[in-house]
Amino acid sequence: MTEMKLAAIVVWFKPDVQSVAANILSYINDVDKLLIYQNSDIGPDEIQILDAYQHKIELLGDGRNIGIAAALNAGANWAMIHNYSHLLTLDQDSYFPDGHLCRFKSLVLGMNLPNAGIFCANPDNRGKLTFISQEPYLDVPDSITSGSIFPTKVFESCGLFEAALFIDAVDYEYCYRLKSRYGLSTIVFPDIVLKHEVGYPTKINLGLTTDNYTAFRTYFIIRNHITIWKRYPKLFQPAYKKTLIKIHITYRLAKIVIGEENKISKIRAIVIGMFHGFSGRTGYYKI
Repeated sequence: MTEMKLAAIVVWFKPDVQSVAANILSYINDVDKLLIYQNSDIGPDEIQILDAYQHKIELLGDGRNIGIAAALNAGANWAMIHNYSHLLTLDQDSYFPDGHLCRFKSLVLGMNLPNAGIFCANPDNRGKLTFISQEPYLDVPDSITSGSIFPTKVFESCGLFEAALFIDAVDYEYCYRLKSRYGLSTIVFPDIVLKHEVGYPTKINLGLTTDNYTAFRTYFIIRNHITIWKRYPKLFQPAYKKTLIKIHITYRLAKIVIGEENKISKIRAIVIGMFHGFSGRTGYYKI
């Protein structure tokens, strides 16, 4: 393939429109079409900030929150129907530094990597890069969906994201499925940076900091990570297992008790998330 026809999808959920629009401006000139999936209502006045790019923008969704996986699947289906060669998936709080997406596209087309299923940028979370390497590319077990480019032929041959997970671990599941069932690799270009913040750090009592996820989000983090650990025990990384047990369960329980609000609902979310993870329940669940 000598050319790339690139659609991008960004999923909006109760966005700070000014901030998200600024993020979009970092990449919209380097994509052929931008799909905005509305997982919450977006008023017509809010989208006016992007009026100059209306010819490039397609709104999907009706404002109902269908989860990240189903929203991304809507973008993948749109891209396939309209004969786009690649789909770039993005979170609303992610953006590319100047020039990085343009180079990213060149690397995807220029690298001869026939077994690559996903091409990924290197997430920078508050100044800390996920991957430190001088290599031109890395074959990694997994990476986040935000800042990833998928050849649409991969969706056609390997299927879409698992909508039953709703949110959280959707990216891990897809990477592991491609590797274990189809022999396709997840490739990261360490030199291509994606600015992407994880969590919502909040100072609480005793000088502690917590991610302060809602009970709803807490449930899916716990349930889905246990689900993926059980499903792909050899691929789910030891660091993630440690993070789940130590950070998301043990330390989080302590921090909820010490300084978070809505203590009962968040503790309940952890307990039910663990039960559903071990019992194999997936799908939407209102905690």
